[in-house]
Amino acid sequence: MFIHRHKVQFYETDLMGIVHHSNYLRFFEGARVAWAHSKGLLDYQQPGTASHFAVLETQVRHVKPTFFGDDLQVEVQAKTDGNRLIFQYRLHGRKGEICALGQTVHVSLGPDLKLKRLSAEIKAVTEKETWTETWL
Repeated sequence: MFIHRHKVQFYETDLMGIVHHSNYLRFFEGARVAWAHSKGLLDYQQPGTASHFAVLETQVRHVKPTFFGDDLQVEVQAKTDGNRLIFQYRLHGRKGEICALGQTVHVSLGPDLKLKRLSAEIKAVTEKETWTETWL
């Protein structure tokens, strides 16, 4: 299980200090990018290595609010399904409570923006991953 940490910044909140709902996808993206980097699939010095993936679907279930200053933990699990790369996220807030659940589905695109097969490298990495259950 991969865990990414994020401290909620003021600009991510509304006037009441509550994290705006649109930021949860950003938190998930940060966790996904950190996961890919940790697996050697992404080089921070070459951002183009991430650009060949398109987001096909997003889903977020908001369970409890998070607030300015919270230390969040985002658990990430990944798997492939045919040509789709699926990530699920479980975001923990104060006291370790689950605050949000999410899923994103991605496909690989070539430079011509046509669908292409997932690389053997990505499939090999995800085959080693533990997929426990559907969190949503």
